[in-house]
Amino acid sequence: MTKLAELGFSKGIIFETIVSTYNLDGSPNAAPMGVTMQNQEILAIDIYDSSQTSRNLKTNRSAVINLTIAIELFYKTAFKETNPEGKLPLDLFQRTARVNTPKLLLADATIDVSVVNMDPVGEEKTRFFCKVEGINADVKYPQVYCRAMPATLEAIVHATRLKVYANDEKKKEQVYHLLQKINNCSDVVNRTAPNSTYSAVIADLMKRIDSWRKKS
Repeated sequence: MTKLAELGFSKGIIFETIVSTYNLDGSPNAAPMGVTMQNQEILAIDIYDSSQTSRNLKTNRSAVINLTIAIELFYKTAFKETNPEGKLPLDLFQRTARVNTPKLLLADATIDVSVVNMDPVGEEKTRFFCKVEGINADVKYPQVYCRAMPATLEAIVHATRLKVYANDEKKKEQVYHLLQKINNCSDVVNRTAPNSTYSAVIADLMKRIDSWRKKS
């Protein structure tokens, strides 16, 4: 079986992935999540208790960790409202047999996991320790590196926080710093990859940020 290290995982480093689960009604859910390798058999994920992914993991105790460089998947799973009818399309997913959990069909590799332990992290998060039940990875050609991809992903991550804080008077300073970081990311994207998927995502994201800040 493919090992985590062969996919680029190293102990103590946070890697950006998309975690897919089933909701209570049986519909698929997916959201970007940072994942840390504890060892070759255990991955840890710190998740806000208010999130749907946290609720699903506590109920079903299984998930698929999807690895991808497709920035559109990160964007569509981070902000569900960017999808038709504000929901992730069902044809993005396929049920896995090993853990009875949905995977993303467009993922470059998937890791089937089961939850073996849960610990509180502060007052708002839970750390899920997930055992690797299986890894599915196709052999692919190496990809050339463009700074636009990590910059766009960084902007998406910052924007998920900004959406929560946008109209909170007590969070003005955090909003200001988040906006600065997103603008810096936008500059990198538009300089290195104009007229690309990355610049299109950034443009749409900036419009959404404006709409969030205009709400009373």
